[in-house]
Amino acid sequence: MKQKFLTKAIKRSILLGAVTTGLYGSQASAQNNDSEEIEDQGKIVVTGSRIRTTDLEGPKPVTVISREDIEQSGFQTTADILRTTTFNSFGSFNERSGSSGGQAATVNMRGLGSSRTAVLVNGRRLPGSALFGTSAANLNTLPVSAIERVDILQGGASSIYGADAIAGVINIILREDYEGAEFEVGAARPRREGADEEHGSFVIGGETRKGNYVFSAEYFRKDIIYDRDRDYSRVQVIQPGGPFGSQVGISVGGNTGFTLDFSEAWSIGDCQTTDEGGLYAGVFTDPFGSPGTGCGYGFADISGLSGDVNRFNTFLNTNYEISEHLSLYFQNTMARNQSFGVYAPAVGFTTVPASNPLNDRGEDFSLFHRFVAHGPRQENFVDFNIDNVIGVNGIFPQSDIEFDVYFRAYNSVIENIGDTYINGPALLAALTDGSYNYINPTDPANAAAVAATSHTTSRDLRTRYNEVALNFNGFFGDLFAGPVGWAAGAEWSTEDYQDKYDALREAGNVIGSAGNSASGSRERYSVFGEVSVPLLDNLEMQLSARYDDYDDFGDELSPAVNFRWQPVENLVVRASYSEGFKAPDLTNIHSARSPSFNNVQDILQCRAQGIADADCPVFQVQNFSGGNPDLQAENSEGFNIGAVWEPVDNLTIGLDYFETDLTNAISLVGLNTLLNLELQGLALPPGMQIVRGASTGNVPGRIIRIERGFANVAELNVTGIDAKIAYRFDTENLGLFSMSLQYSKLFDYIFTSLPAPLGVPSEQLGTAWTPDDRANFNARWTYGKNSLALSSYWVSGFNNLAGTDNPGIGSFVNHNLTYTYHADWDADIIVGVRNILDRDPSIDPNSNWQGNPFEPTLYDVAGRTPFVTYKQSF
Repeated sequence: MKQKFLTKAIKRSILLGAVTTGLYGSQASAQNNDSEEIEDQGKIVVTGSRIRTTDLEGPKPVTVISREDIEQSGFQTTADILRTTTFNSFGSFNERSGSSGGQAATVNMRGLGSSRTAVLVNGRRLPGSALFGTSAANLNTLPVSAIERVDILQGGASSIYGADAIAGVINIILREDYEGAEFEVGAARPRREGADEEHGSFVIGGETRKGNYVFSAEYFRKDIIYDRDRDYSRVQVIQPGGPFGSQVGISVGGNTGFTLDFSEAWSIGDCQTTDEGGLYAGVFTDPFGSPGTGCGYGFADISGLSGDVNRFNTFLNTNYEISEHLSLYFQNTMARNQSFGVYAPAVGFTTVPASNPLNDRGEDFSLFHRFVAHGPRQENFVDFNIDNVIGVNGIFPQSDIEFDVYFRAYNSVIENIGDTYINGPALLAALTDGSYNYINPTDPANAAAVAATSHTTSRDLRTRYNEVALNFNGFFGDLFAGPVGWAAGAEWSTEDYQDKYDALREAGNVIGSAGNSASGSRERYSVFGEVSVPLLDNLEMQLSARYDDYDDFGDELSPAVNFRWQPVENLVVRASYSEGFKAPDLTNIHSARSPSFNNVQDILQCRAQGIADADCPVFQVQNFSGGNPDLQAENSEGFNIGAVWEPVDNLTIGLDYFETDLTNAISLVGLNTLLNLELQGLALPPGMQIVRGASTGNVPGRIIRIERGFANVAELNVTGIDAKIAYRFDTENLGLFSMSLQYSKLFDYIFTSLPAPLGVPSEQLGTAWTPDDRANFNARWTYGKNSLALSSYWVSGFNNLAGTDNPGIGSFVNHNLTYTYHADWDADIIVGVRNILDRDPSIDPNSNWQGNPFEPTLYDVAGRTPFVTYKQSF
């Protein structure tokens, strides 16, 4: 296997402080002459710019996670690797049971949202998943075995990469120059039930007479974890027969009746517990705060905490040299992800009419009923996508101008089938004629009614993305202190999106599930350019700008200016300012509008009639919610200043301050918000309206309907620092040691939900699930054929769900240990343990399982997990 130049240059840059380190940044295998190799082999393109350079430490900080870092981390998915970085401030969406996102996974830099982090593959944007309305990429579509390295650009870059690059950029570089073959197999077995893993991969690559190729195939499987498999999430009867609020994992929705005004509640049926051979959790008091009793259901005995996953991915990269100055390339990635999640049986409110033969109360009442006879709800997802890129690149003869032209075709098809849901109209008919036995639903005589009221949901999601791009870069003249580097290009893309729910669910007639269909398309034209101007021998200025024109919401211009100053050889000071934008999600523009009836107070009309606010009557109003075709782009400004210093050989210290201001942010606007805006005499957001009848004198007419949904109304300000220190030292007799510490701290996370005067800036840091601080410590020792790596990940604590810190939600730390033996027969034997201390997630001590006492996006839920991997190279 040949070790090509680019990988060696990147690894050397880690040692020299040229890039910030991620997992094990201080460990590398490059030799002392690597800087000379850079000069010999020419300039390269580094993430964050399209201009070739020899300065790997640019005006913006970039963290590099190498192939070796990935292998020694013990993680087997791209999402797990990125989820642990300190830049993933509040965690990110991951594989969980019972989610409309299936077993997809994203990354969420700075807590600005997954849709505001751009994910690239080989410098090209990875299209968003239809599961997220095409707003965020699914990291689980990428094979880990094909990854050469991951670059993390810690700042906005819309002037280079376009929409969504507000918080930062993840650039996943896949293998290109690889010769040989390798196969890998491995398994992981947590100490507790669930999350068993197996994986296998095969990679082969080589050179042909006029080109090269790399192919990889990878399989990954992971078992579901049930809530009952963890002490913190299983059913816990804290106070037998006591209030529902004192129990854990138990819902009021077993079999509980309420008067229509909720002034009284009572348990229905025998409500036998599972210990007694029944299906329920027992009788408890104060259901939903109503006087009386209710029949509880232990949903946590059934529901899944994480999902079951099966993935198969392939990757192919080929290059063919047409001539000395022209090459043809083709890249293909394919992924098939199959996943399974489970909920407890469906639960919902319905009305039992007085005429029902089983109703002995003589009046209508509300029934909160668990459909135990129908069985647990099960969600099955099959996600298939294929991504093809074909292009030509090269250099114009007798010049230094490089070019790259490519066409990309990306297609994704996702099928979602949900079993054992409830047909609402059929249930109402069965309750009216008495054919459904709500008192004893598992009675064999009730089987026909169960079958008649069952419903299987379906959801069909599709995305098609095509792109043509043209890129140039080169140098011209000598200005001030040297040649001026430049890059320019243009892109054209089309995107088609569909998310189709079954008709019964879309009409709101399914108990236990809901959803709105959406479909839409967009076309985009883009032009961009940048220049790198050496103002002095040690001072460089970069200017860049990008113009994007979308056919559905308009155009955006994204400029940026960056400076890099190197006053002495071992110190680099950098600063940057950029403007960016995020295109509105297609689902937020095009989702179908659905009607509902909700309670409101018309304070505007009451005041005009002389009625006090406290006496203003509550009534139901018809309202419609869904997509808003008047949405505009979100806008951002970003600023960064920092320095990287190498005071002595192999010791690197870095510090960067960042600030991001997001305006015109898209947020869901509720009914009361719209009524308050109208009451203040303020304009409603575009696409929103309150439709009234004719006024009578100074008294506004009655509200006929309200149009609500998503609007550009919010703002967000985020500030913080990233600090890092890395040290490496080699000994004659004890081996090579390296260690690094990466720390990220947020100073502000200020959210404003509405424009003034209704919107009041609110500091979110320190509230539940918004930690101020994250830190990673990594140490590695290599001696001969042995390598030992320790990784520690720390997340600070914060206030509990009630907003206090007495007691608060504690900090969390996770330690992973990996040992690798490099055998003489070109094999690596890797053994290790993830979460050595078997730490549970940090949990709100004042909450129970109904209150979502922990955030799965922040923490590991598998617990202590030993693993073993065998890799054979040829």
